[in-house]
Amino acid sequence: MQISARQRIALFLFSLVAAVALSSIPLYAADDSGYTIRTNVDEVRLAFAASDRQGHAISNLRPADIAVADNSTIIRQFRSFRSAAESPVELVILLDASDSVATQIPQEIAAVKNFVNGSQWGDRDRVSILGFGGLTPELLCARNCRSQIAQTKLNSLRADGATPLYDALFEAAEMLKQDSDPESRPAMILFSDGVDTISMRGIIDVIEASQNLQSAIYSVNSRSVKIGAGRGDTVLQYLAANTGGLCFSPGQDVSEVLRNVLADLHSGYVLTYEPAEKTNGQHSVRILPTADPRLQFRARSAYDGSPEQ
Repeated sequence: MQISARQRIALFLFSLVAAVALSSIPLYAADDSGYTIRTNVDEVRLAFAASDRQGHAISNLRPADIAVADNSTIIRQFRSFRSAAESPVELVILLDASDSVATQIPQEIAAVKNFVNGSQWGDRDRVSILGFGGLTPELLCARNCRSQIAQTKLNSLRADGATPLYDALFEAAEMLKQDSDPESRPAMILFSDGVDTISMRGIIDVIEASQNLQSAIYSVNSRSVKIGAGRGDTVLQYLAANTGGLCFSPGQDVSEVLRNVLADLHSGYVLTYEPAEKTNGQHSVRILPTADPRLQFRARSAYDGSPEQ
């Protein structure tokens, strides 16, 4: 079929208008809540702990004392720098209730109850408790665990077969993401022997979710001291090391461990900066001393270069 000159002009104009219209549509990426615009991150928020070589917390750190290595770029100028004591704590405690740690559960429940009811919490601090054993994790209480109902559920936790460890950690990350205070310091305290047996998620999913939320994982090893070290020990250490948390070995006093975790969350720092490389994808991140090489730091080791990371 022959196309006239007028038809060719009309077709060209239509194609031009369509191209302009399409170029103005933003790119979207689906998530659980619908769709979010994918843009480059404009500000990175980094929570971290600072200590000397003996592990003593440094309470008088100044911005000039550190630099941040973001991929291959050294950041020295920060938009903000403040003590983490000014940030409310958003905490999820995860209790492994699988058969492999059944003997440890009563002691851990008692310590967690004392921790929730007896610690000095701020008005904006929130604590949730998640149990996992069997097929799926179980939310025992959400952000208000001092009620009688929460205490009853906690007392009723019993050992139940398999260990959905990674699914529980991922669910905890999802909880921390919902309705969170933008100024909060999210964290997880994990009681487990570190052996997953049934999860749909994997350890990489958990690490990425925790890093992007900036939620440190504090691993408390529930393995019996009578049993030799296994692959679960390595998992617990890996989770803590890559998220800025700490790993506690078997046999330690659980109540003291919980007090140490809360003190650690309140003794760190939070800074923000504008990344030089505004690109999507994983960014490695590391804190460096500028003058005193004896300083040591704990923080997440990476973040995703997407909004609000």
